[in-house]
Order: sequence, then C-alpha cells, then structure tokens
Amino acid sequence: MTTSSEIFFLCRSFLNLANLPYLLPNTLCHIALQAPLGRTVFGKDRLLFILIACIIPDLPWILLKGLLPLNCFNPYDLRLYCTAQASLLFCLIFSAALAACSRQSGMIFLVLGSNCLFHLLLDGLEIKWGNGVHLIAPWSWTMMQVGLVWPEHPVILFFSLAGFLYLLYLLYSRRNTRNCPMRPNFSGKTKIAAAIFFLSCYFFAPLFFLKQMEKADTYNIHTLRMQDERPGKPLAFDRVHYFSQQQTLQTFAGERIIVVGSQPASSGRVSFRGRFLTPTSFLSTEHHYHRDGRDLATLIGLFLTCTLLLQSLLLPHFQIAKKNQGPP
Repeated sequence: MTTSSEIFFLCRSFLNLANLPYLLPNTLCHIALQAPLGRTVFGKDRLLFILIACIIPDLPWILLKGLLPLNCFNPYDLRLYCTAQASLLFCLIFSAALAACSRQSGMIFLVLGSNCLFHLLLDGLEIKWGNGVHLIAPWSWTMMQVGLVWPEHPVILFFSLAGFLYLLYLLYSRRNTRNCPMRPNFSGKTKIAAAIFFLSCYFFAPLFFLKQMEKADTYNIHTLRMQDERPGKPLAFDRVHYFSQQQTLQTFAGERIIVVGSQPASSGRVSFRGRFLTPTSFLSTEHHYHRDGRDLATLIGLFLTCTLLLQSLLLPHFQIAKKNQGPP
C-alpha cells in the first residue's frame, strides 16, 4: 500500500517538473488518454494490460537511450533496429509474446495490440519534423504523421497531470487492480513455444529490414551516415541538443554539426528544418524550441506503472503465504 507521505513526495516532484511551461508527450499522457477508455471497453480486469500496452511502443527508444552511451553498437544501425521494433508490426509481435504467457491469450492480444495502435496513432497527431510513426511497415517505411499540434501544446500538460494523478489513485486504491489476472501462465508447451517464437521474431527479425529502412532514408539515417553525400540535401532534425555558444547541434549519434541561419538564442532541445551546406554545416531555414521535460515525466510514468505491476504480481503471493501461516 502506498503511504500518503510517499504520494506527497511524488506530487511535489511532479509539480517541480510542471514549473516548465509545457511538457512533451510522455507515458503519463498516454496513460491518461488510453487507460480510462480501455477500461471502459475491455473491463477493469484488463487495466494492467492496458498500462503495459501504453509502454510497449516506447520500449525500443528506452533501449536506444540505454545502449547509445555504451558505444557497443554502430549508432545508425542501432537506430534502424529500434525503429523497426517501434513499428506497429513489431509492437503486435511483442504483444503476441506477452499474450501467449497469459491465461486468455486471444483477449489479451486484442487488448495489447489495440492499445499499441492507439499509442502510435496518438503519436502521429503531433508535429514532429523528421519524425513519425510506421503503421504499415515493412511494406512501407515512410514515416506518417498528421501534425495537428506541437508537443508543447497546453493539452499535453493537462493530460500528463491527469495521468500522474490517475496512477497515484490506482496505487493508493488497490481494489482497482486487485483482481487483474496478471499471473503468467506457462502450463502448456504450446504457450511456451509460442512465446519463445514471438520473442525471437521481435529481437532478431528487425535485422532483416535494416537495409530496406536505410534505402528509404528512414529518420534520415542514410543521409547522416554518408557524410560526403550531404551537401545540398534537405533535412529535418527532431528535438536535437543545440548549443548556442558554439552554434552547433548534436545528433543522436553524438556528431556535432554547425548551424547557420535560423536558430534560437539559448541552448536546449530544438527542431530544425533546412539543408546541408557542407558535410559538417547545416543551413537552418526554420527552427522550433522545445521544453525538455519529457524524459523526467516519462520516468515518473514508468516508475509508477512498474510499481503497479510488481504490486499486482507479488502481493498476492505474500498474502497467500501469510494466510497459510495462520494466526501467531
């Protein structure tokens, strides 16, 4: 049971985060939009699976952020690999692996798969230069986005706060998750074989699509990799680190590129559109400054969600053990 003092500490931490003018879309925002609706459609006993589905499309990007600093893999190949895993197809494959371990595999796959699709559709509503979602991969690696609102729109802050409060409510009032069937089911060889098969596809199949994605210049990977071919090519950078004193941007691979033309006066996360002048300089024709609050808000959402899942998995075992011990 979460104590009131722990809730107060989490609220204070999130309010400190909310001092930023706006929050970028994050796990909390997705949970606020998807969990109540999913609970209405699929029932309250599927709530924890809906929360899991809110995270599945972001797992590859979490993996990318964790592996890039290690310098163990080529950053461009790693980005392509994670891009494949973040597509709808591979989200469904991972959902199938999880569903195979559950007691009602068909229904759980429907819950997970539909909410992964909902997650990607919500992401596609944002304005993101040089970014988007892959809904029909591997048939097409063209990035899709509707581009209705910038990630800093005030509605994002509203739903982020709503998602935070919703997770706290679930933690504080365990009756909402007590009866969720979260215990894995490995009772049959068929289920185990299916789970292993789908997990193997999720981790190994993306390797077969790397060349196809680079040929499509997904996330401008080919342009960034082939420096000699850069001059004159149009490009868009999504939320890269920008350093105002040096007037340079830093790509996800750690490369510094000189920026000339339109650029902000202060350092931070910035989106740029323009074209390469030389292999190491970029002419910005337009820029958009972002408030960099997404990572912390996402960490809060992940922490609270994982706490809920562990609570659902572990507490029943402790309660059963305590009941079997009997009175002292």
